[in-house]
Order: sequence, then structure tokens, then C-alpha cells
Amino acid sequence: MNLYLRGLVLALVVVLAGCASPTTTNMIGTSRTPLQPEQVTVYTQEPACFEPIALVTATSDMSFTFTDQAQMDVVLERLREAAGRVGANGVLLQRTGEERDESVHVGTGVGRQSGSVGFGVNIGKSFGLMEKTAEAVAIWVSADAACEEF
Repeated sequence: MNLYLRGLVLALVVVLAGCASPTTTNMIGTSRTPLQPEQVTVYTQEPACFEPIALVTATSDMSFTFTDQAQMDVVLERLREAAGRVGANGVLLQRTGEERDESVHVGTGVGRQSGSVGFGVNIGKSFGLMEKTAEAVAIWVSADAACEEF
């Protein structure tokens, strides 16, 4: 493998290793058969009967959306996906918010190499974009008639 290709592969590995996942899932109950995100309902209030399955978080990071509503839509879809993976048919929204993303970097650099001696100067500025966040509980909502609210 030539030196250029090795450098490219190494750079790709470093970039991928630095990417944070836009969702996290922590099991607190028993998982069920996975469901499609369309089968997962978002609740803002507790339903009558439910079983907690997992704590899930999501961000709009890496979504390439810029309006507040588009970012929140991405977050809710990611919550549905995470809940569906553990077999939850609902997500009970606990908290939403914003956080600063530190993933945008602007900089310049100068380098000089002579023989086996190298010298470099780099000047840069980091700034973050705002991203939406949410925390929820992935839940199984019972269809039992005794649990329905009237």
C-alpha cells in the first residue's frame, strides 16, 4: 500500500473514531421484539399502563438540518428508532433542550520540511453550532382494556 493510501485510511479511521453517536440506549427493563419507528408513539404524558424498557437520548448532531423544528423532528425520529430497536411501542418524553456542538473547526496551517526535520504552525478557531437534544423513556404501552383511560 502506498504512503498516500495509508495516510488516507488512517485519516478516515481517526475521523470515524471521533464521531459520537447521536443516540444512546440504557436498558432498565426487558427488551421485546424490535419494531419499526413508525410503530412507536411519542408521549408527553404518561399513558395509563406502561412498562419501562430503556432510557434513551438523542441529538440532532450530524443531521445537516438548521431550523429548530427540523432539528427537533430529527431528534424525535431518532428516539423512535432507538425505542423500536429495543421493542418499545412508545417513548415517554422527559426533557428537551439544546447544547453547543464543538464539531466545526476553521483553521489555517503552514508547514515546512527539510530532510528529516519538520516544522509546523497552526492557527485555528473552534466554534459550535447549537443542536437539539432529548431524553426519554422507551416504554411498552399495554393494549389491555383495563388500562385504557376514559
